[in-house]
Amino acid sequence: MWDYDVLVMGAGPIGSTLARLLAEKGFKVGLVEKKKIVGLPLQCAGLVSWKIKKVNILPDEFIINRIKGAIIHSPSDHTLKISRDNVEAYVIDRVSYDQHLAEEAVSNGVELLTNSKVTKVDYKHGEVTINRTDTLSAPILVDAMGFKAGQGGFHAKQYLIEYQDTIMDPKFLDLKINANISPGFLWRIPLSKTKARIGFFSESRKPWDFLIKFIKGFSSHFKIIEKYHGNIPAPDPNRRLYKGRCIFIGDSAAQVKPTTGGGLILGFRAARIAVEAIEEAITEGDHSILREYHERYHEIHDKEIKNQLRLQKTFKLLGNEELDNAILKMKERNLKDIIITYSDMDDQTPLIQEFLKRGLITSLIPSLIWKKVTRIWK
Repeated sequence: MWDYDVLVMGAGPIGSTLARLLAEKGFKVGLVEKKKIVGLPLQCAGLVSWKIKKVNILPDEFIINRIKGAIIHSPSDHTLKISRDNVEAYVIDRVSYDQHLAEEAVSNGVELLTNSKVTKVDYKHGEVTINRTDTLSAPILVDAMGFKAGQGGFHAKQYLIEYQDTIMDPKFLDLKINANISPGFLWRIPLSKTKARIGFFSESRKPWDFLIKFIKGFSSHFKIIEKYHGNIPAPDPNRRLYKGRCIFIGDSAAQVKPTTGGGLILGFRAARIAVEAIEEAITEGDHSILREYHERYHEIHDKEIKNQLRLQKTFKLLGNEELDNAILKMKERNLKDIIITYSDMDDQTPLIQEFLKRGLITSLIPSLIWKKVTRIWK
């Protein structure tokens, strides 16, 4: 006798959302979370595309700020300002939002078990050991437990700071590229005119003073309010998303954008695909149907992920001088109009294709490394 129809491991935003969607269909769903309090500690920059409202609920009360554009900084601080009339992104209160999604799951009948660490998973028999002593079972399991030790990826660090003598335009975020952390980047995400989340992600373990230098580039007079760190998985378009009776979703499935490390939109889209496969698997009594989730997700997202990975590899070839020149050439050729027209936080393929079609990448990249670049994009 099963304890649940579906047991979801991990009450992050993706796990809670999938649990709710399944409960809305009438399934008995268990949701286990190792933390005592959902959402803590914060491990995210909290910047999401406006498209989030197309794939999940987001009450306005969790939106701290609305972003309309970005200022891109080269290593030597040449800048390119990209601006749109409409809101492109939201800065959200991730802790409260994560808690809200878990509460929504519970209000729809999901049984939430906090302070419950998964210590063993039997993928074949659908059994999960909690805190080394208790066992729960379900014909379908979901691993939404996030980044795991030993999983390849990026290191991320972030400060919440308040400037003492500088006023920011809260409608614009700042992004800085630098070969020392490429293909990662630094960010300054304003919460108000004086408060911001400032951080970076990189494959290397850069010290905190690397981030302090970036903060001081805007002003030396600031107060550090909080400090965060975490890990971002390396995307893998060939990753298998199921094993026995279990599917993997969110960071545990490395469902993140290679260029930014963001994963909420991808994870919420994956949750809707997963619901269909899980419903069919339970109805038919055949967990092998879970492979349809794997196939459908890759069918929809692989082209975009692979293009972003190519872009990531291209950036890794460029030194700081090349990155400076690229930004300067974009300004000289007034390419920001093309960027504004074709860029999208979540789906970057249209902009990439437009640059390739117009031969613009050739003009931005030194001839010395062009052969290496062509191998990436062939």
